[in-house]
Amino acid sequence: MCTKEMHNERDSQGKKETPADVATSLAAELARSNFPRGDLAQLRRMNPDNPDVPVFWRLMAWKGLLDNSSREKAWALILHGIAIMTPNEGNHTAHDRKTSVGRALFQGGDPSRKNPGFYSEERLRRLLIARDTMLRTLLVRMFRMLSGKKQPFDWVEMTWFILASPFPQGRGDRHRMRIAREYYLAASKAKRLDT
Repeated sequence: MCTKEMHNERDSQGKKETPADVATSLAAELARSNFPRGDLAQLRRMNPDNPDVPVFWRLMAWKGLLDNSSREKAWALILHGIAIMTPNEGNHTAHDRKTSVGRALFQGGDPSRKNPGFYSEERLRRLLIARDTMLRTLLVRMFRMLSGKKQPFDWVEMTWFILASPFPQGRGDRHRMRIAREYYLAASKAKRLDT
């Protein structure tokens, strides 16, 4: 069962939350020390292509996302990823607004990392060209890798990336380029510091 606090955090002005707001509040909710560990485990084990766990549907209803069935699989992947990356210790979150996805992939839990990056350039290339089922598979692997290093990142950025992924060039490519740009900026900064 979801926590009592969750039900008390609705937008007091009745405004519809943006995907960024939803991602941020979901990450905070899953990180609460009193969020049921069984629910977190269900979200971690859930198949995002067939979300069949009650906690997923409760969270979707809480955030007002049940009116858009075309986005349910995307939100299932987002929730699955946040759950995987949420540490078991309470009050630590998978979301870090200050750490871009690309930088997290390069650092992999070690801010002083030098070349090569934690997530290899080849893995990054495959992730950025992947679509549909292959993209979802690679994202889940990436979430697990970063979880193992306790490396959070900006889930607002990842949410926009996932929500834009089913669309043709243009909308999704902007998010792909941002991830690549931030990865190589982190690599360039590490190289400068190393010399």
